[in-house]
Amino acid sequence: MAGNKKKGDTAEHLPSFKSLHQVLKHLKDSGFKIGKTKLYEDAGKGAIRINPDGSVLETEVRAYAGTLPRQDGNIQDLNDVHNRKAAKDVELADIKIRRAQFELDRELGRYIPRKELEQELAARALIFENGFRYLFTVKAEEWIALVGGKREKLPDFMRALNQALDAQLSSYATTRTFQVLILDEEDSL
Repeated sequence: MAGNKKKGDTAEHLPSFKSLHQVLKHLKDSGFKIGKTKLYEDAGKGAIRINPDGSVLETEVRAYAGTLPRQDGNIQDLNDVHNRKAAKDVELADIKIRRAQFELDRELGRYIPRKELEQELAARALIFENGFRYLFTVKAEEWIALVGGKREKLPDFMRALNQALDAQLSSYATTRTFQVLILDEEDSL
């Protein structure tokens, strides 16, 4: 029979609380909002089963606790909330460390702001363009004389253009500092 328990049954060896008073203390200590009257009323209604000897199995207490509100609001599991908060704290600390490392690297000149980079690239492109325009103006007569207006001298002409291009690209790729004055249309009038 299921109702008859013999000494040595596994139910006697399961973790349990000796009395409803111990259950009440455990629930309060665990952060549940529960009073003595409510616990005893719920036990009387069968919401939490009590063994004939007055003890209550831990599994019963866990199941009953799932129906109770917590002191800090009705949240699922304080351990889970604590773990999530700790993980978020670690994530926030990692972000702060990365931000501080970036600031240090920027101060050391390893990074430059995007706006400054774009201005530098625009200035270099202007230098590149103006360099070619000047080069073509200065070398035009030489190149025309080189080919003598003859189509068969096209390979010589192409070699001269490629050499000029190589020289200009080398000049563009240098790490020297250039100063470029960019005027608005109103300023140039």
